[in-house]
Order: sequence, then structure tokens, then C-alpha cells
Amino acid sequence: MSGLLDGKVAIVTGGSKGIGYSIAERFTNEGAKVIICSRTESELSEAATKIGCESYKLDVSDSKSVKLMAKWFSKKHGKLDILVNNAGLLRPGKITKTTEEDWDLQINVNLKGPFLMSNNFLPHMNDGGSILNISSTVGLRAMRGAAAYCASKGGVVNLTRAMALDLAGKIRVNCICPAVVDTPMVDERVQAGNVSREVLASVQPIGRMGKPEEIAAMALHLCGPEAEWTTGSIITVDGGQTAA
Repeated sequence: MSGLLDGKVAIVTGGSKGIGYSIAERFTNEGAKVIICSRTESELSEAATKIGCESYKLDVSDSKSVKLMAKWFSKKHGKLDILVNNAGLLRPGKITKTTEEDWDLQINVNLKGPFLMSNNFLPHMNDGGSILNISSTVGLRAMRGAAAYCASKGGVVNLTRAMALDLAGKIRVNCICPAVVDTPMVDERVQAGNVSREVLASVQPIGRMGKPEEIAAMALHLCGPEAEWTTGSIITVDGGQTAA
């Protein structure tokens, strides 16, 4: 690795598996001191050991917990350079079937989470730092049977743009919108009988699902020194899905 993040301190939410794990691993390999967050302590501890990074148990939708983490971080690490808002979840459901509980859960984790993390950690960020939000291609185009998820991810896209304008010249804010990436979330959807792996692969013109490390590569670029003039950008990494 080239040490692009030597001396940087990064937080990655949802870092115990999938895209978050790969981003944390890549950032660590590039020299960053990384703290991963997750609600599941057993997965979190195992992931941190494998990556060789620090961990903090956190529910990003809980404002008290986020405030406590920010206070802990300030005392232990001082200043932050990179924040990756990756934590997210999906509960499929058409608008006619989506419960208020399902709506609240997805909006709170997927959209309120990035707001709370950014709002509470910005006072601790170095000038020239970077915030990266992970949305989805369904934040740009809808799909059937995922009303709350689409709404939450669309919110992340426009939240990114608003934050970038608010923080221009001080902190860069960008967003990655992946299509279907081969992660534990995919396994959960397949095991639930909602969809097959073959169908999920076929929705990308390239003909396969993405790999978590492919999203991590773009994350490194956007959070690294080669993207210092990039802010407010919504980048699709989607195997051609949004071009179709």
C-alpha cells in the first residue's frame, strides 16, 4: 500500500462487516488509525481484531450514545480527519405494507444516523477533513418494495449536498451510491426468500454484484489527498446500473 492516509484518524460506522469492514481495512492498510462502530459487540470485536483497529459499540440512531462517543473520542484521540457514515439497514416493504416501526427504524439508522454523527463530530474534525456518506443507487432511482429504504437513501444524497455547501472550504463531504454489493445484507435478503443471487447479479449491466473492496477503493480516493477539490459529489459505483 502507498500510505495515502498516514497519520490520519478515521471513524467508520457499520464497520464490523460488508462495505464498512472493507473501508476500515483499506484505510488501516493505508496508514490511518481507524475506529469502527457497530451495534453488535461480538461482530465488532472480531472485526477489530482482524483489521487491527480500534472499536466502539454504538447505535448511530441514538443521540445520547453518539454524544457519549464524541466525548470519549475527544478525550482519547483529540482530532478527527475522516468520518465514514456507512451504517445502514434494509427492511423491504411496499408503501402499503411498510409499518411505522419499519419506517422509523430505516429513517433513524440510515438518515438520522449520518446527521447525528456529523453534527456531533464536526467540532472535533481538523480543517481539511473529509466526511463520506454511503447511500445507494436507490437514493437516485427507486425500486419496488422498499419505500422506506429508498426514502432514507434519497435523504442521504441531498443531506450530502447540503453539508458540502455548509462546510465548503473547511470539510469536504461526498457520497458513494453503490448498486448491489455482495455483503451480509445480500445474504439476509436471499435467505429470507425475497430474491435470488442470480437476480441481484443481473440488475447490473456488468452482470455481477459489486465487491466490498471496490467500494473501499472509491472511498479511499474520496477521503484521500487526491480528491482535495472534490466536495458535494454523488458518485455511483454500480456496474452500470444507473446508466441502464
